[in-house]
Amino acid sequence: MRDPEKLRDAFAYHPVYYHFGVEAINYFDLGPQNSRGFRALKVWLALQQVGREGYVRMISDDIGLARELFNCLSHYPHLEPLTHSLSITTFRYVPSGLDPDDGAAAGYLDKLNEALLTRLQNSGEAYISNAVINGKYALRACIVNFRTALSDILALPPLVVRIGNACDQELRPETLRSQN
Repeated sequence: MRDPEKLRDAFAYHPVYYHFGVEAINYFDLGPQNSRGFRALKVWLALQQVGREGYVRMISDDIGLARELFNCLSHYPHLEPLTHSLSITTFRYVPSGLDPDDGAAAGYLDKLNEALLTRLQNSGEAYISNAVINGKYALRACIVNFRTALSDILALPPLVVRIGNACDQELRPETLRSQN
């Protein structure tokens, strides 16, 4: 702007309770956002770019990828599929030799999956989050990025098994080692 004061005249609003003492450059005085983010702009721009059909396609693709991940998990004996809904799949790593219904093993599995999640996130190879499903600590894959491809989905289970195996080797308590 040639004259920034015109922005301030148009957008600034200072009720009695809005005085901070020292005058400073308050960028919220220079645009329509005030103190709130203009979140709708992102949605509007995306709709202008891809349209309704594009959104439908992207959301359908994400749901299909989550379903593919859920189905793929059954091919990995160390992974226990838990839930699939919309673009979210939950599962957990259960190493061989442990009975997940055993009380001591169940507590260990929660700690193991939490450690696995931290290592996976810190590795930068994939980013998933967590959930608690029927009292079990679970790994949660939520597919919402339009750039996620089937190859990304198929790469996740072996990655989780590899990191899970390493975590189990380091963390399994001696009392549960006889079950291995």
